[in-house]
Amino acid sequence: MKSILSAFILAILCLPSLKAQEQETGDEDKLKVSWGVKAEENLSHFIISGMPQGKSRMRTGATIGGMVQLDITGQFAIQGELLWHYKTSELSRGNLKGDYHYWGMEIPVYVVYKIDIKNDYMMYIGLGPYSEFGFSAKLKREGETINLYSKDEEKDISAMHDTNSGFGFLIGYEFPFGLQINGSYKISITNVLDDNTNTIKLHPATLSIGIGYRFGN
Repeated sequence: MKSILSAFILAILCLPSLKAQEQETGDEDKLKVSWGVKAEENLSHFIISGMPQGKSRMRTGATIGGMVQLDITGQFAIQGELLWHYKTSELSRGNLKGDYHYWGMEIPVYVVYKIDIKNDYMMYIGLGPYSEFGFSAKLKREGETINLYSKDEEKDISAMHDTNSGFGFLIGYEFPFGLQINGSYKISITNVLDDNTNTIKLHPATLSIGIGYRFGN
């Protein structure tokens, strides 16, 4: 997780020097920097193992944020994003059901392959790691609200970790004037449970669909 964040920060810090080098060499077609904004609807749930009768159903949420893209060649680019999420899902075990509510921040870094279609219309696909940092996670069930990040005084652990990391897949379509339609799917390799981790595993997964706009394309 720390290595992903460090790589993203390093890429941002290197952008001015890379741009200056590009201007000196005059090789503007091979190295370009652009940035943009995006807004998405997300559907999130948990992949559960080790919990008999444990299920998770997708519910809707929202994502907003920004992106920075460094074009390495005409077809390949590195794209880093900074996103803020509100996610919801249903968690159940037998007849006991609860609503999961989450606020957090996410930093994905994609290697992007671009496909020119015609007249500057473009498709793109990306793959890369991400790290997520939770601000708040609560479970509401039977009139009770449980703070999942609050530590148990006896065990000195919380029900869930407030960070997780995984991998994401990105696909999209871009119009010549910069408007984007995109979708992504991310799955965590981290078990977010802090308690009962020897028997039960919960891996967050999120499907997102939305629009964006890239400036300087």
